[in-house]
Amino acid sequence: MTKTVCIAIAFLLVFPAFSQVAEEDTSAETTAAESAEIAAEDAADESDFGDESDDFDDFDSLFDDVEDTEAVVTESTDSKSVTVKVGDISIPLSWSGYLESSIGAGDIHEDGEDEYSGYFTFLNYLYLNARPDKTLSIHASLRTYLPANSALSVYEIYFTYLMFDRVFITAGRKDTSWGYVRLIGTSNDDDDSSDSKSAGLTYKYGGVSTDILSDSRSGTSGLVRIPFLTGTISGWAYYADSYGSASNMDTDKMSFALSVEETFWKTSVNLFARKYPSVDKDGKAYTDENRTLPIAGAEIKRTILDADIYAQAIGQIHSVGDVVKRHDINGFGAIIMTAGLYRWWDKRDPNVGFNVEFQDSYYPPLESHTRVIAYDAGIKRLGKNHNIKLGVSGYHSFTANNGYVKPGIILSGIFPHATWENGVRIDYGESTSYVSPKFTFGSYIKITLNY
Repeated sequence: MTKTVCIAIAFLLVFPAFSQVAEEDTSAETTAAESAEIAAEDAADESDFGDESDDFDDFDSLFDDVEDTEAVVTESTDSKSVTVKVGDISIPLSWSGYLESSIGAGDIHEDGEDEYSGYFTFLNYLYLNARPDKTLSIHASLRTYLPANSALSVYEIYFTYLMFDRVFITAGRKDTSWGYVRLIGTSNDDDDSSDSKSAGLTYKYGGVSTDILSDSRSGTSGLVRIPFLTGTISGWAYYADSYGSASNMDTDKMSFALSVEETFWKTSVNLFARKYPSVDKDGKAYTDENRTLPIAGAEIKRTILDADIYAQAIGQIHSVGDVVKRHDINGFGAIIMTAGLYRWWDKRDPNVGFNVEFQDSYYPPLESHTRVIAYDAGIKRLGKNHNIKLGVSGYHSFTANNGYVKPGIILSGIFPHATWENGVRIDYGESTSYVSPKFTFGSYIKITLNY
């Protein structure tokens, strides 16, 4: 293991207390043959949760409000603008940016040995927007991540259109997310250190994917959202980059999804489904053994005493006839159930919050389960200057009997535009990927700037 890789673990692994674990998408993109193997692999090792290429979100995310919107990084509200005239049309152009850079040192203690190293990373987003009028807008974001093989890339580029002041349309390369789940199996690729991450296959805290559109940014997509009753109906179409140029596109090579989200008696309900391509990039039909299983699911969320309570169920449908006509559970390749509770108190100092989720994945072909739990807890605005944050996060697999816990502390206001972040990650239990217990220590300065 190189020094660079070691310290990447020591920093982006140990602290900001919210992890993202790189795992393969075993819910949104699993073939019929693979779905039956997942449980056996998870039960045997489930070591992917400890992958040393993990990424981590900022500690502040614990204290954010629950987000159901489609966003990756919040754009600066202090955007710069200029008006360009094209004939008789005036088009306002605006731009803003976000910078995040870290430098520090750390240590990995495993099997009685220590490995020390240093760390540096640089992340920058530049957002560009053009809006000639209220009906049409064009958005783009350029992303730089160092060190990386590709220093500059087009992260997103798409347009939005409002028809009849009711129908919302968007199309292009865009990160789209559906769902209420906050921790287990949610996608985030803020650290583009692998192709799978750019495809949206990096999951917080491991587990099975809970976002059926986790691969949305690795291709071209279009979304239509129409108001209906107390909510909306959304239709989504997607063509993956792996299928080649647009001249090769047809409906058999595309993926389609539908969502119906409504609110009844202060309770949000979302029904959704997704169908995957029926042929490969060469136009050859998939067999039952290698096709990607269609997905159907439902979610529910309600706020009770200022706490968000939510649950999700996703089924990979192996046989529509068995599921619909015969109501046979063996018609599913997998059934993933996830439930969570989120609450934070901010009316007085210090602010306190927590989030906990449990996931049970059942595989009818093997008649087996994998069960995991993930959690966050934190407190901020401590100290005389209200500049101290404490947090702990963790993940545990009841099936593999392993997991990790990550306590940490953040101090702000010591340096302009910077925080000092310190933490430790402790991996424990049975695993072939590390010698238990494994300790990863890190301390670094993080600089952030909205401009």
